[in-house]
Amino acid sequence: MKLAPLPSPRGAPSGFVLLAVLVFIVLMSMVTISLLFSSRAEETATAASAGAEQAWSAAMSGVDEALRVAATTPAGSLEWQDQPAVFRQRLVYEDGSDQWFFTVYSAADSESTAEVRHGLTDEASRVNLNRPGAADLANIPRMTPTLAQAVQRFVGSSTVSSPVLPRLIPDEGGPAADSLLDPVTDPGAGVSVRDALSAHGPLASIGELLQVPGFSWSLLYGEDANLNGRLDPNENDGDQQFPPDNQDSHLDRGMAQYFTVRSSETPLTRDGQKRINLNQPGAALAGLDLPPAFTNYLAALQVAKVTLTHPAEVLEAHVKVKNEQGQEAEVPSGITKEELPRVLDLFTTETAPRREGLINLNTANAFVLATLPGVDLSLAESMVSARSSLSPERRSTIAWLFQDGVVDAAQFKRLAPQLTTRSFQFQFRVVGYGVPSGRYRVLEAEIDVAGGQRRVTGLRDITKLGIPFRLIGDELPTTAMAGISPPPR
Repeated sequence: MKLAPLPSPRGAPSGFVLLAVLVFIVLMSMVTISLLFSSRAEETATAASAGAEQAWSAAMSGVDEALRVAATTPAGSLEWQDQPAVFRQRLVYEDGSDQWFFTVYSAADSESTAEVRHGLTDEASRVNLNRPGAADLANIPRMTPTLAQAVQRFVGSSTVSSPVLPRLIPDEGGPAADSLLDPVTDPGAGVSVRDALSAHGPLASIGELLQVPGFSWSLLYGEDANLNGRLDPNENDGDQQFPPDNQDSHLDRGMAQYFTVRSSETPLTRDGQKRINLNQPGAALAGLDLPPAFTNYLAALQVAKVTLTHPAEVLEAHVKVKNEQGQEAEVPSGITKEELPRVLDLFTTETAPRREGLINLNTANAFVLATLPGVDLSLAESMVSARSSLSPERRSTIAWLFQDGVVDAAQFKRLAPQLTTRSFQFQFRVVGYGVPSGRYRVLEAEIDVAGGQRRVTGLRDITKLGIPFRLIGDELPTTAMAGISPPPR
C-alpha cells in the first residue's frame, strides 16, 4: 500500500533558516572585527610604548652628554652654557623607521635677546636658599622684606647639609610634582609673617616655597606655564588662557630663576689638588715658590695666634707681633693684586669637604649679585659689564674683580667669602624625539660633577607639559607637531 507524504508543519516560515544563517554570519563578523581591532590596538600600544622608551633613551643620551661637558670644561671656560653644535638636534641612532635625536636647552639669560640657550644652567649663578650666607633676599625683584623674612623663617637656620643623593622626582603626586605642574593659588593672602609656618628646614626643591605664606605660582614661576623658556601665545594673551599674564610681549619667568637649593664646591685647586689651610700651613708650604715676605707673614700669624676666615684677607695685609726686644712690629703679607690669583687658588681656611652657597661671579646676573653685602644694582651691573670681555684664564679666579678696579681691597675682602668662579651643579631640560613619528619625552635634570664624580641628582619627566618648541625644522611635519600628544606612560 502506498503511503501519502506527511504535510509540512503549519506556521514554519520558509526563510527562517536563511535568517539564522545571516544572523550567525553577522555575529561572527562582529567577533572577527573585534578581534582585529583588539589586535591592532595592542600593536598600536606596543609601538607607542616602544616609541616612548626610545624617546626616553634619546633624552638620557642628552643627560650623559651634559655630564661629560660639565665635567670636562676647563676652569674659567663657559662652554657648557650655550653650545648648539653639542646640544642641539644631536642624532643618537636610527631604528629603521625613525631617527632619534636629543636637544638640551635652558632658559636664556636675562641680558640675552634669545629665548632659549642650548646648554646648561649652573646652580652657582643663583642664591642658595639653604645657604644664603650674607645675601639680602629683599633685593630680588618682587621680593618684599616681608616675604624675605618669611622665607628665612621657613627655611630656618639649620647648618646641617642636605645630602646630595640621586632622586627620581615623581611626575604625579607629592609636593615636588604638584608645585611644578599644577597651578596653585596664593596660600598666604592676608597672612602675616608671625603666623607663618614653623621652620621647615633645608628645602628639597624651589617648589616648596609655595608652602610659604605670600608665595603663589605666578610669583614663583611667572608666565612660563610649560617651562620651555619661550613666550608662547597663551602666555601673552592676558587672562584668556592659563597662565594669567600681563600681555606685555615679555616672558616673566618668576622668582624661581634667581634661587637654588643646592650649590657647592670642593676646596681643590684648579689642578685638582688639595688646598693648603692658611691657619695650619705646616710642612705643606715646602716646595712652594712663595715670596719670602708671605712666608714670614704666615709665621707671624702663628705667633700672634691670628686666625683667618678667608685667603682674601692676606691682600695688602699686616699683622702686629713683638720682636725679640719686646717691641711691636708690623709684618706685611707681601700679597698685592699680582700675587692674589695664586694665593686664592692654593690656599683655603675651610676644613669642611664642601663649601656651600657660593655665587659664581662669572655667571650670576645683576639681580643675584646685588644680594651680596655692600653691592647695589649699579655695582652689580658694573660687574656684569666688566666680565664680558675677560678671557677664560682671567675668569678662572675672582681676583679680576679687584685687579680690574671694579671694587677696592676692602670691598673685595668683604665679598670674596661669598664668591666663586666655578660651578659643579647644573640644571637643564632635554627632549628626546623621533623623526618622522614625532614621539618625544621631555626631562628636567639636575647633575653634580664635584670631586671628579658625575652624578644625576634629580630627574623629572615633564612630558605632560607638552612639546617645548619645534624640534627639528621642517623635518618634523607641522601637523605632527600641532596634534602630538605625550606618549603612553
